[in-house]
Amino acid sequence: MSLTTLPASAQLMLAHEGHHDDSGCQIENGDFPVSISVYEVPEGNIPPMHSYCSHLPNAGKINMSIELGDEKTREVPIAVRVLMEGHEGSEHGAHEVLYMPAEKYTSGIIVVATNLEHVGMYNVQLETDDGAGNAKTAVKIPLHVGEGGGHDHGSSFGTIEIALLIGVGLAGAFIFTRKKKPGEI
Repeated sequence: MSLTTLPASAQLMLAHEGHHDDSGCQIENGDFPVSISVYEVPEGNIPPMHSYCSHLPNAGKINMSIELGDEKTREVPIAVRVLMEGHEGSEHGAHEVLYMPAEKYTSGIIVVATNLEHVGMYNVQLETDDGAGNAKTAVKIPLHVGEGGGHDHGSSFGTIEIALLIGVGLAGAFIFTRKKKPGEI
């Protein structure tokens, strides 16, 4: 019976693909609009299954895709900076986690892979040139990490697994308790 529940767990994970917070994944408060999808990278050889927007349930490795909303932005060199907020003694009270130098993203997709080791508030900043050779923050993407809130599809049984066990139990009971007609083997 346990062998039949393993594929159900995988099916359950695939059925839950998509965004898991209700704040939306559009960021429109910067110099240009972007759409984001953030994925927690699970341990082992399991691909990321859930896409989040502004809240990740757990600290750890992430993959983030940022889609540029308009064609002209694809021709502008954009740098990416990931900052953890709330660090005293650092510039602006933030600690730099990752910096990706400016480049043009002609495909319209920026992929960020990093490790957000600590629970807390992060900011992903897309930076452009201000025209005078200085970097300016064009888009700020807030990202809260930790304190749960996501779906756990780990080792615990879910609704599908329980339904399968009940179904197998009922089928077994039906087969073994039905009355045999005379002459049946």
